[in-house]
Formats: sequence, C-alpha cells, structure tokens
Amino acid sequence: METKKKIKIKSDNKLKKDVLPSEKWLVSFKNHNNTRGVIPRVIIRQFYAQGYYEAYDIIRTYAEKLALEIIWFKEKRNCSHLFISKKFPQLESICVYCNRIFNELDPIPCLQEDCIHIFCSRKCLESHIILRHRSTK
Repeated sequence: METKKKIKIKSDNKLKKDVLPSEKWLVSFKNHNNTRGVIPRVIIRQFYAQGYYEAYDIIRTYAEKLALEIIWFKEKRNCSHLFISKKFPQLESICVYCNRIFNELDPIPCLQEDCIHIFCSRKCLESHIILRHRSTK
C-alpha cells in the first residue's frame, strides 16, 4: 500500500511542474495613427502571460488588430524600478460599469483620486459617479 501512495504523490508532482504561473508583462507600442499630433504616441500596457511565446502571441495579435508597432515587451519584474512601482492599464480592459471587454487605447479613468476604475465610455463613467461617489457624500 505504501508504494501505491508514493506513486500517486509522484504523479501529482509532475502535474504541478507542468503548470506555469502567469507573470505580469509590460509592452510598449507606437501608435502611428495618432490624430492628436504629428509625432507618434507611445503606449505602455500590462497583461498576464505564462511565458515568452504566449506573451508574444498576445502582443502580436493585439498589435495587428489595432495597427500598432511593437517597441518592446518584458516581464515586469525584470524592468526598471520606475516601471515596477507604477500601475499601467490592462491590455484588454473590462469596463467596471457594463462589464464589456474593450480595447481602447485611451481608457477613461474615474475622476475621483482614490478610485482606480476605468470605463469604456463617458456614459459608463457618469453612471458610475452617480451611483458610487455621489451616494457616499
């Protein structure tokens, strides 16, 4: 009986080794379709991926969909201390109010200083402010 238990434990350990944890990655894009000026705008986003190749696939798909140029991407823990301590918007964000996934380059942040939520439209932002921030005052 003891040998069967040891075999089960060994097989469980193999499954745990195959599962890679998700790491936080940073990516920088250059937007050549900038309507605000002549100089292309640089965008930094964060996302989760299990490894280099999965991160590359996610970034490449996103860049092709929105016609962006990839400048660099790196695991956040291997970046400079200036990037590690700062929060960046997610690559594909979820609107807190309507729960819709959106890929906007400029997500709309909440106007309150202590609120970190982002929204897909001004309508969702206004509804959030009315329901969340005006009712607490």
